[in-house]
Amino acid sequence: MTENTNHPTIGDIGKALETWARPGWAQSYDNVGLQVGDARRTVGRALIALDLTPAVLDEAKQHEATLIITHHPLLFTPLRSVTADGFVSSLALRLAEAGIALYSIHTNLDAAPGGVSFALAELLSLHDARFLDVFDEAAPAPDQPDTQAGLGAVGRLAAPMTLRAFLQHVAERLQAGSLRYTGDPEAVVETVAVCGGSGSSFTPLALKAGADAYVTADVTYHKFFDVLDLEGRPRMALIDAGHYETEAVTEGLLQQWLSHRFPTVEWRRTATRTSPIETFVPGEDSV
Repeated sequence: MTENTNHPTIGDIGKALETWARPGWAQSYDNVGLQVGDARRTVGRALIALDLTPAVLDEAKQHEATLIITHHPLLFTPLRSVTADGFVSSLALRLAEAGIALYSIHTNLDAAPGGVSFALAELLSLHDARFLDVFDEAAPAPDQPDTQAGLGAVGRLAAPMTLRAFLQHVAERLQAGSLRYTGDPEAVVETVAVCGGSGSSFTPLALKAGADAYVTADVTYHKFFDVLDLEGRPRMALIDAGHYETEAVTEGLLQQWLSHRFPTVEWRRTATRTSPIETFVPGEDSV
């Protein structure tokens, strides 16, 4: 069967993504790039998801996609074997058997200009967003002299609001079933820091940036104490909105970016909510 020459190859798509989110910006523990597949294959249909799950793979098959792009890698560590045993191994095997490639763009997209945290800031209606933490060693690319890399973002709301109102705003915009937070509900919020995913280590930077609230995820119990003053009062609101909830925006971000650059490909955002976490609210019929 002859490949459609009007369609880009997987390699073409990967190279384009890596001019935006350079692999060298990924964290040392990460594994980004092509995970499964042949870079020489052309792509006419592709699916974008935060995570690869069996439901996402089934959706890709139904869509007749030859490529899945995820934010979170399937393969963080080398596999000793590719068999039907084990969640990761079985998915890798099913990808190969279906002839569907997997490309992951993770912490390098977190670090890229206009990346995950900037998309989160836009979703929360923040203006004048800038990096919360800039990489000192990030040398600009020759064709992108103004490129900076970093993590997190900080911006401001168009108008101040109480923390109580801001919590409602966050829950609605992120479609979060619940929020864990510390802060005075009547405190005024105007400057807001954000970091998609596990960003509690940047809490001191959010405080230093003068943020009234910091929205991130995976905040442990003891990390909430980091925002308290000597009298135990919150110096800043710290809000854990959920890992999936703060990064689901990545799907739309990638779809928009790729559709603009590769218009001959049908880019579809998954209809699957890939988070395995559910929220139980006492008194509601949630089970």
